[in-house]
Amino acid sequence: MDDEFIGGLQQFQQHALKLQNMMTNMQNQMPQGVEGADAQGAVTVRLASDGLPEFIKAASDWQRRQPPEAIGAVVSEAYGAAMSVQMEGLSRAFDDAGWRAKADQLDNSFATSGPSTAPETPSATTEIPGPDLRYVVPRSLDEVTEDALAAFSAVEQLAGEVPEPVRATGRSTAHRVVLTVTKGALLSCEVDPQWAARQTSIGLNQAFDEALTDARDKLSTLEAAAEDSTANLQLGGLLNEALAILSDPRRLTE
Repeated sequence: MDDEFIGGLQQFQQHALKLQNMMTNMQNQMPQGVEGADAQGAVTVRLASDGLPEFIKAASDWQRRQPPEAIGAVVSEAYGAAMSVQMEGLSRAFDDAGWRAKADQLDNSFATSGPSTAPETPSATTEIPGPDLRYVVPRSLDEVTEDALAAFSAVEQLAGEVPEPVRATGRSTAHRVVLTVTKGALLSCEVDPQWAARQTSIGLNQAFDEALTDARDKLSTLEAAAEDSTANLQLGGLLNEALAILSDPRRLTE
């Protein structure tokens, strides 16, 4: 294994770390506490940082503003309005911070395998430390290679399957309100119209809270199960083992 190959691995890892750092910074620019309402103001939705509703609140006079049979669609309308406000704010924040130029600069730097000629900002030039290999005790090269090949084969198989997005359905205690969510989005809201016609905003809001909590809990469980299916690949650990081996030529003969 020559220095060029080792340098390529290290450059790839540096690129991944820089990309992860940029994505984290972008996420921190997400507008917080964004709210949206339907056209008549019957329902207000506030977004959490993960894109799902933080809360869904009906106005005290919601029945004067919207009929009970429409309240489920009204929740979806309010959510859509909140998402529109968030996307507008996010677009402005990205333009102000020059994220598109930073992303292009990062891609160009990796593609040319050399320093970028584009003007750099302090945040873009901050050196991101690589992995600490001092405490990595690699196995033999044959073992690491075998596991790496198996892991990449599994990743290739997963990439070709295009899995269905994880969905979760949450229900209020009496199943009068049903919310369907996926990661980062509210997909639908169903409300029993006959039950809703007898509810004040207090009863309706309590049911919204119950269904939203149930949906979030179920989504979290399903996502954890999906992550467990790929957690055993240990790609990060394998890459660190490979770098530890390649950084010490004596290990290549073990």
